[in-house]
Amino acid sequence: MELHISPHRLRIASILKKDIDLFTHSLIKLSLLHQQVSCNFFSFTETCDDFSLIIDQEGLKELPSRAELMVQSTVWLALDAIPSFVDADSNSGLTMTTKSIITSLADKNISVYNLSTYQTDFILVKEDEYDDVVTCLSNDFKILEESQDGEMIPVVCQEVDENSRRNTCGLHTPRPVVHSFHSPDNRFLVTCLQPEQLSHLTSTLLKLMFYSNSFLPSPKDGHERFLSLSIINQKISLVVDVESIALFPGGSLCTGAEEYWRMIKIGNLPLGFDESGIVAQISEPLAEAGIPIYYISTFLNDHTLVSEADIERAFAILESKRGKMIDGNSCEPDDSLHFSNR
Repeated sequence: MELHISPHRLRIASILKKDIDLFTHSLIKLSLLHQQVSCNFFSFTETCDDFSLIIDQEGLKELPSRAELMVQSTVWLALDAIPSFVDADSNSGLTMTTKSIITSLADKNISVYNLSTYQTDFILVKEDEYDDVVTCLSNDFKILEESQDGEMIPVVCQEVDENSRRNTCGLHTPRPVVHSFHSPDNRFLVTCLQPEQLSHLTSTLLKLMFYSNSFLPSPKDGHERFLSLSIINQKISLVVDVESIALFPGGSLCTGAEEYWRMIKIGNLPLGFDESGIVAQISEPLAEAGIPIYYISTFLNDHTLVSEADIERAFAILESKRGKMIDGNSCEPDDSLHFSNR
Protein backbone atom coordinates (compact mmCIF):
# COMPACT_ATOMS: atom_id res chain seq x y z
CA MET A 1 0.00 0.00 0.00
CA GLU A 2 1.33 3.43 -0.92
CA LEU A 3 1.40 6.55 1.19
CA HIS A 4 2.00 9.81 -0.68
CA ILE A 5 3.44 12.88 1.02
CA SER A 6 2.38 16.00 -0.85
CA PRO A 7 4.80 18.89 -1.49
CA HIS A 8 2.42 21.42 0.02
CA ARG A 9 3.52 23.18 3.21
CA LEU A 10 0.22 23.96 4.88
CA ARG A 11 -1.04 26.38 7.50
CA ILE A 12 -4.25 26.29 9.51
CA ALA A 13 -6.12 29.53 10.16
CA SER A 14 -9.37 30.90 11.54
CA ILE A 15 -11.53 33.97 10.91
CA LEU A 16 -14.29 34.92 13.33
CA LYS A 17 -17.76 35.38 11.85
CA LYS A 18 -17.78 39.11 12.60
CA ASP A 19 -14.53 39.64 10.68
CA ILE A 20 -15.32 37.80 7.45
CA ASP A 21 -15.94 41.04 5.50
CA LEU A 22 -12.23 41.86 5.86
CA PHE A 23 -11.26 38.75 3.88
CA THR A 24 -14.16 38.20 1.48
CA HIS A 25 -12.32 39.48 -1.63
CA SER A 26 -9.31 37.22 -1.01
CA LEU A 27 -11.47 34.17 -0.25
CA ILE A 28 -13.46 34.68 -3.44
CA LYS A 29 -10.21 34.82 -5.37
CA LEU A 30 -8.89 31.63 -3.71
CA SER A 31 -12.10 29.70 -4.33
CA LEU A 32 -14.10 30.97 -7.30
CA LEU A 33 -11.07 32.37 -9.15
CA HIS A 34 -8.56 29.78 -7.95
CA GLN A 35 -7.02 29.31 -11.41
CA GLN A 36 -5.72 32.88 -11.21
CA VAL A 37 -3.62 32.23 -8.08
CA SER A 38 -0.74 29.89 -7.26
CA CYS A 39 -2.57 28.17 -4.41
CA ASN A 40 -2.95 24.39 -4.92
CA PHE A 41 -4.35 23.41 -1.51
CA PHE A 42 -7.29 25.40 -0.16
CA SER A 43 -9.98 24.25 2.26
CA PHE A 44 -12.71 26.53 3.60
CA THR A 45 -15.04 25.31 6.36
CA GLU A 46 -17.79 27.31 7.99
CA THR A 47 -18.80 26.20 11.49
CA CYS A 48 -21.19 27.83 13.90
CA ASP A 49 -18.22 29.60 15.52
CA ASP A 50 -15.84 30.63 12.76
CA PHE A 51 -14.47 30.14 9.24
CA SER A 52 -11.64 27.62 9.34
CA LEU A 53 -8.98 27.43 6.61
CA ILE A 54 -6.29 24.98 5.52
CA ILE A 55 -4.11 26.66 2.96
CA ASP A 56 -0.68 26.32 1.40
CA GLN A 57 2.02 28.95 1.76
CA GLU A 58 1.29 30.55 -1.62
CA GLY A 59 -2.39 30.81 -0.83
CA LEU A 60 -1.69 32.35 2.55
CA LYS A 61 0.04 35.24 0.77
CA GLU A 62 -3.29 36.10 -0.88
CA LEU A 63 -4.89 36.86 2.50
CA PRO A 64 -4.42 40.26 4.15
CA SER A 65 -1.96 40.17 7.03
CA ARG A 66 -4.25 41.31 9.82
CA ALA A 67 -4.68 40.51 13.49
CA GLU A 68 -8.18 39.22 12.71
CA LEU A 69 -6.64 36.32 10.75
CA MET A 70 -5.55 33.78 13.37
CA VAL A 71 -2.86 31.59 11.86
CA GLN A 72 -1.65 28.57 13.82
CA SER A 73 2.15 28.61 14.03
CA THR A 74 2.84 25.04 12.86
CA VAL A 75 3.69 24.07 9.28
CA TRP A 76 1.84 20.87 8.32
CA LEU A 77 2.40 18.21 5.63
CA ALA A 78 -0.40 16.18 4.04
CA LEU A 79 -0.36 12.38 3.82
CA ASP A 80 -2.61 10.71 1.25
CA ALA A 81 -3.07 6.93 1.53
CA ILE A 82 -3.59 5.08 -1.75
CA PRO A 83 -5.36 1.72 -1.11
CA SER A 84 -4.06 -1.27 -3.02
CA PHE A 85 -7.64 -1.86 -4.23
CA VAL A 86 -10.88 0.08 -4.03
CA ASP A 87 -14.28 -1.55 -3.61
CA ALA A 88 -16.54 0.35 -5.99
CA ASP A 89 -19.60 -0.44 -3.84
CA SER A 90 -18.17 0.70 -0.52
CA ASN A 91 -15.80 3.28 0.90
CA SER A 92 -15.07 1.28 4.06
CA GLY A 93 -11.69 0.25 2.59
CA LEU A 94 -10.61 3.88 2.56
CA THR A 95 -11.86 4.25 6.14
CA MET A 96 -9.82 1.26 7.32
CA THR A 97 -6.74 2.48 5.45
CA THR A 98 -6.97 5.87 7.11
CA LYS A 99 -7.66 4.27 10.49
CA SER A 100 -4.46 2.20 10.32
CA ILE A 101 -2.35 5.32 9.75
CA ILE A 102 -4.08 7.40 12.41
CA THR A 103 -3.89 4.58 14.99
CA SER A 104 -0.17 4.00 14.40
CA LEU A 105 0.61 7.71 14.78
CA ALA A 106 -1.57 8.02 17.88
CA ASP A 107 0.31 5.11 19.48
CA LYS A 108 3.48 7.17 18.98
CA ASN A 109 1.78 10.30 20.43
CA ILE A 110 2.03 12.07 17.08
CA SER A 111 -0.85 14.52 16.71
CA VAL A 112 -2.72 14.72 13.41
CA TYR A 113 -5.26 17.00 11.75
CA ASN A 114 -7.64 15.34 9.31
CA LEU A 115 -9.41 16.52 6.16
CA SER A 116 -11.73 14.10 4.38
CA THR A 117 -12.81 15.08 0.88
CA TYR A 118 -15.07 13.46 -1.71
CA GLN A 119 -11.96 12.07 -3.43
CA THR A 120 -9.68 11.01 -0.55
CA ASP A 121 -8.55 11.52 3.04
CA PHE A 122 -5.68 13.85 3.90
CA ILE A 123 -3.91 13.26 7.20
CA LEU A 124 -1.91 16.34 8.20
CA VAL A 125 1.19 15.91 10.35
CA LYS A 126 3.57 18.51 11.70
CA GLU A 127 6.57 19.18 9.49
CA ASP A 128 8.97 18.97 12.43
CA GLU A 129 7.73 15.40 13.16
CA TYR A 130 8.31 14.22 9.58
CA ASP A 131 11.14 11.79 10.45
CA ASP A 132 9.12 10.19 13.27
CA VAL A 133 6.11 9.80 10.96
CA VAL A 134 8.18 8.10 8.24
CA THR A 135 9.86 5.77 10.72
CA CYS A 136 6.55 4.77 12.29
CA LEU A 137 4.71 4.08 9.01
CA SER A 138 7.50 2.66 6.84
CA ASN A 139 6.83 -0.96 7.89
CA ASP A 140 3.26 -0.90 6.58
CA PHE A 141 3.43 1.54 3.68
CA LYS A 142 5.57 2.26 0.67
CA ILE A 143 6.12 5.97 1.30
CA LEU A 144 6.54 8.26 -1.69
CA GLU A 145 7.22 11.98 -1.64
CA GLU A 146 5.84 14.16 -4.41
CA SER A 147 8.39 16.56 -5.87
CA GLN A 148 7.50 20.04 -7.10
CA ASP A 149 7.28 18.73 -10.68
CA GLY A 150 4.85 15.97 -9.66
CA GLU A 151 7.29 13.03 -9.74
CA MET A 152 6.83 10.47 -6.95
CA ILE A 153 10.14 9.70 -5.21
CA PRO A 154 10.55 6.86 -2.67
CA VAL A 155 11.37 8.06 0.83
CA VAL A 156 14.28 6.20 2.36
CA CYS A 157 13.69 5.49 6.01
CA GLN A 158 16.65 5.79 8.30
CA GLU A 159 17.81 2.35 9.43
CA VAL A 160 16.71 1.41 12.95
CA ASP A 161 17.10 -1.86 14.81
CA GLU A 162 14.04 -3.96 15.63
CA ASN A 163 13.95 -3.01 19.33
CA SER A 164 14.14 0.66 18.42
CA ARG A 165 11.33 0.26 15.87
CA ARG A 166 9.11 -1.40 18.47
CA ASN A 167 9.82 1.44 20.88
CA THR A 168 9.13 3.96 18.15
CA CYS A 169 5.72 2.61 17.11
CA GLY A 170 4.79 1.21 20.47
CA LEU A 171 2.06 -1.26 21.34
CA HIS A 172 -1.53 -0.37 20.65
CA THR A 173 -3.35 0.77 23.77
CA PRO A 174 -7.11 1.35 24.19
CA ARG A 175 -8.24 4.96 23.79
CA PRO A 176 -11.41 6.21 25.45
CA VAL A 177 -13.29 9.14 23.94
CA VAL A 178 -12.28 12.00 26.23
CA HIS A 179 -14.06 14.95 24.63
CA SER A 180 -17.77 15.72 24.70
CA PHE A 181 -19.70 15.30 21.46
CA HIS A 182 -23.17 15.89 20.09
CA SER A 183 -25.12 15.55 16.86
CA PRO A 184 -27.12 18.46 15.38
CA ASP A 185 -30.21 17.76 13.27
CA ASN A 186 -28.68 18.78 9.92
CA ARG A 187 -28.48 16.32 7.04
CA PHE A 188 -25.56 16.75 4.63
CA LEU A 189 -24.60 15.78 1.11
CA VAL A 190 -20.96 14.95 0.35
CA THR A 191 -20.28 15.64 -3.31
CA CYS A 192 -17.90 17.26 -5.79
CA LEU A 193 -17.94 19.82 -8.58
CA GLN A 194 -16.17 19.94 -11.91
CA PRO A 195 -13.76 22.93 -12.11
CA GLU A 196 -15.34 24.20 -15.32
CA GLN A 197 -18.66 24.57 -13.49
CA LEU A 198 -17.43 27.19 -11.03
CA SER A 199 -18.15 30.11 -13.33
CA HIS A 200 -21.78 28.94 -13.60
CA LEU A 201 -22.15 28.47 -9.83
CA THR A 202 -20.65 31.75 -8.64
CA SER A 203 -23.84 33.17 -7.14
CA THR A 204 -24.71 29.85 -5.48
CA LEU A 205 -21.30 29.45 -3.86
CA LEU A 206 -21.25 33.10 -2.75
CA LYS A 207 -24.56 32.54 -0.96
CA LEU A 208 -23.29 29.35 0.65
CA MET A 209 -19.98 30.79 1.79
CA PHE A 210 -21.05 34.21 3.03
CA TYR A 211 -24.85 34.49 3.27
CA SER A 212 -26.07 31.19 4.70
CA ASN A 213 -28.01 33.00 7.43
CA SER A 214 -30.48 34.15 4.79
CA PHE A 215 -31.80 30.69 3.82
CA LEU A 216 -30.71 28.02 6.33
CA PRO A 217 -32.73 27.09 9.43
CA SER A 218 -31.85 28.93 12.62
CA PRO A 219 -29.33 27.19 14.91
CA LYS A 220 -31.95 27.29 17.67
CA ASP A 221 -33.98 24.84 15.58
CA GLY A 222 -31.37 22.13 16.22
CA HIS A 223 -29.19 22.96 13.21
CA GLU A 224 -25.57 24.11 13.23
CA ARG A 225 -23.81 25.98 10.45
CA PHE A 226 -21.45 23.68 8.58
CA LEU A 227 -20.10 23.93 5.04
CA SER A 228 -16.83 22.54 3.73
CA LEU A 229 -15.39 23.51 0.32
CA SER A 230 -11.98 22.13 -0.66
CA ILE A 231 -10.04 22.84 -3.85
CA ILE A 232 -6.93 20.68 -3.90
CA ASN A 233 -4.89 20.13 -7.05
CA GLN A 234 -7.90 21.18 -9.17
CA LYS A 235 -10.23 18.68 -7.45
CA ILE A 236 -13.25 20.25 -5.77
CA SER A 237 -15.02 18.64 -2.82
CA LEU A 238 -18.14 19.97 -1.13
CA VAL A 239 -20.00 19.09 2.07
CA VAL A 240 -23.28 20.97 2.03
CA ASP A 241 -26.46 21.06 4.12
CA VAL A 242 -29.33 19.43 2.21
CA GLU A 243 -31.35 22.61 2.78
CA SER A 244 -28.97 24.25 0.28
CA ILE A 245 -29.21 21.69 -2.53
CA ALA A 246 -32.10 23.56 -4.18
CA LEU A 247 -29.69 26.43 -4.90
CA PHE A 248 -27.75 24.28 -7.39
CA PRO A 249 -28.86 23.86 -11.01
CA GLY A 250 -29.92 20.33 -11.89
CA GLY A 251 -27.01 18.06 -12.77
CA SER A 252 -24.32 20.36 -11.36
CA LEU A 253 -23.54 18.13 -8.36
CA CYS A 254 -21.43 15.06 -9.12
CA THR A 255 -23.35 12.47 -7.21
CA GLY A 256 -25.22 9.29 -8.04
CA ALA A 257 -27.70 7.87 -5.59
CA GLU A 258 -28.24 10.51 -2.94
CA GLU A 259 -26.83 9.38 0.38
CA TYR A 260 -27.28 11.79 3.23
CA TRP A 261 -24.96 12.12 6.19
CA ARG A 262 -25.29 13.26 9.80
CA MET A 263 -22.59 15.04 11.77
CA ILE A 264 -21.08 14.33 15.17
CA LYS A 265 -19.25 17.37 16.49
CA ILE A 266 -16.38 16.64 18.88
CA GLY A 267 -15.48 19.13 21.60
CA ASN A 268 -17.44 21.96 23.22
CA LEU A 269 -14.22 23.91 23.78
CA PRO A 270 -11.25 24.42 21.41
CA LEU A 271 -9.34 21.15 21.07
CA GLY A 272 -5.90 22.65 20.46
CA PHE A 273 -3.22 21.26 18.17
CA ASP A 274 -0.81 19.39 20.44
CA GLU A 275 -3.06 16.69 21.91
CA SER A 276 -2.60 13.36 20.16
CA GLY A 277 -5.16 10.64 19.63
CA ILE A 278 -8.32 12.75 19.18
CA VAL A 279 -8.96 11.53 15.63
CA ALA A 280 -8.07 7.95 16.60
CA GLN A 281 -10.53 7.96 19.52
CA ILE A 282 -13.38 8.61 17.09
CA SER A 283 -12.30 6.97 13.84
CA GLU A 284 -10.93 3.71 15.25
CA PRO A 285 -14.08 2.25 16.88
CA LEU A 286 -16.27 3.38 13.98
CA ALA A 287 -13.94 1.85 11.39
CA GLU A 288 -13.79 -1.40 13.34
CA ALA A 289 -17.60 -1.47 13.33
CA GLY A 290 -17.57 -1.07 9.54
CA ILE A 291 -19.05 2.43 9.61
CA PRO A 292 -17.60 4.64 6.83
CA ILE A 293 -16.86 8.20 7.92
CA TYR A 294 -15.74 11.56 6.69
CA TYR A 295 -13.62 13.33 9.32
CA ILE A 296 -13.01 17.07 9.07
CA SER A 297 -10.84 18.87 11.62
CA THR A 298 -11.31 22.60 12.02
CA PHE A 299 -9.46 25.29 13.96
CA LEU A 300 -11.65 24.87 17.04
CA ASN A 301 -13.32 21.43 16.86
CA ASP A 302 -13.49 18.17 14.93
CA HIS A 303 -16.44 16.86 12.92
CA THR A 304 -17.30 13.31 11.89
CA LEU A 305 -19.87 12.62 9.19
CA VAL A 306 -21.59 9.23 9.15
CA SER A 307 -24.44 7.94 7.01
CA GLU A 308 -27.80 8.91 8.53
CA ALA A 309 -28.62 5.19 8.60
CA ASP A 310 -25.61 4.69 10.92
CA ILE A 311 -25.96 7.74 13.18
CA GLU A 312 -27.61 6.09 16.17
CA ARG A 313 -25.29 3.07 16.03
CA ALA A 314 -22.23 5.34 15.69
CA PHE A 315 -23.37 7.47 18.61
CA ALA A 316 -23.93 4.39 20.78
CA ILE A 317 -20.44 3.07 19.93
CA LEU A 318 -18.80 6.37 20.87
CA GLU A 319 -20.82 6.60 24.09
CA SER A 320 -19.57 3.13 25.04
CA LYS A 321 -16.00 4.45 24.70
CA ARG A 322 -16.58 7.51 26.88
CA GLY A 323 -13.97 8.29 29.52
CA LYS A 324 -11.14 10.60 30.50
CA MET A 325 -7.43 9.92 30.64
CA ILE A 326 -5.31 11.81 33.14
CA ASP A 327 -1.61 10.94 33.15
CA GLY A 328 -2.45 7.65 31.45
CA ASN A 329 -5.07 6.61 34.02
CA SER A 330 -8.74 6.16 33.25
CA CYS A 331 -11.35 7.99 35.31
CA GLU A 332 -15.05 8.83 35.08
CA PRO A 333 -16.54 9.83 31.70
CA ASP A 334 -17.60 13.34 30.75
CA ASP A 335 -21.38 13.68 31.20
CA SER A 336 -21.83 16.69 28.90
CA LEU A 337 -22.79 14.56 25.87
CA HIS A 338 -26.13 14.83 24.15
CA PHE A 339 -27.77 13.54 21.00
CA SER A 340 -30.70 15.26 19.33
CA ASN A 341 -32.93 12.89 17.46
CA ARG A 342 -34.81 14.19 14.45
